[in-house]
Amino acid sequence: MSEQAVERSTLERGLRVIRLLIELESDPALQHRGLSVQQVSVELGVHKSTASRILRTLANEGFAVTSARSRRGYRLGPALRSRFGLTPAQQRFRDLASPFLQDLVGLTGECAHGAVAAEGAALVVDAFETVQSLRVVLEKGRLLPLHSTSVGKCLLAWDLAPLTADLPARTGRTITDPARLRAHLAEIRETGYAVDLEENHTGGCGISAPVFEGRGGPPIGCIGIGGPAQRIHDATISGLAAQVTSVADRLSTAIADTDA
Repeated sequence: MSEQAVERSTLERGLRVIRLLIELESDPALQHRGLSVQQVSVELGVHKSTASRILRTLANEGFAVTSARSRRGYRLGPALRSRFGLTPAQQRFRDLASPFLQDLVGLTGECAHGAVAAEGAALVVDAFETVQSLRVVLEKGRLLPLHSTSVGKCLLAWDLAPLTADLPARTGRTITDPARLRAHLAEIRETGYAVDLEENHTGGCGISAPVFEGRGGPPIGCIGIGGPAQRIHDATISGLAAQVTSVADRLSTAIADTDA
């Protein structure tokens, strides 16, 4: 077999595995198990070692990740997840967010990201990094807890995701009491933005604001910034939040204009 034929065969196998991962995401009953090496071996008609190597390669490139519930299985990775299963409104939000997120990086000096509700979590659909060496990065395609992150609390506050009773402590600052969290979410709606002060990760903080389908329209998702506690704290929150909400408002207007 020629080198070109070998490369084509390898590519075809990789694409077939990606199709299997996408099919898995469409089946809620199977999602938690993940795609196993054995399944890939059978589907492709290859040895387990070959199937394992294909899955590891896809994982290294961000197209697959180890299932959180089954360490032996794989699920769709961040390179594809951020483009999979979004509603039309969420797709518009993702497609238009990039220049606004870049503006937010320039205005605040922090990493910026956009997120929507998905799979009982906050799904990061786009993200840009700051040039600062000390930074908090949220990769595109990453799923974040709802109750302990600024993006997640923003989605909860505007009823884009349901509040569950399971509120595990991520740090000593995480709100784990449902009644207290509901009161906190009411405050978020009142102020117009959500803040995470080391509630999900020690040393990391965030500020997020909702994005709507135009002024007065329904909420779609949120945008926000993440940074170290040395730069996002009580003395800087007000100014940073004003910039986040301003950019979120501009993005909401842009989304409405595309629908007109």
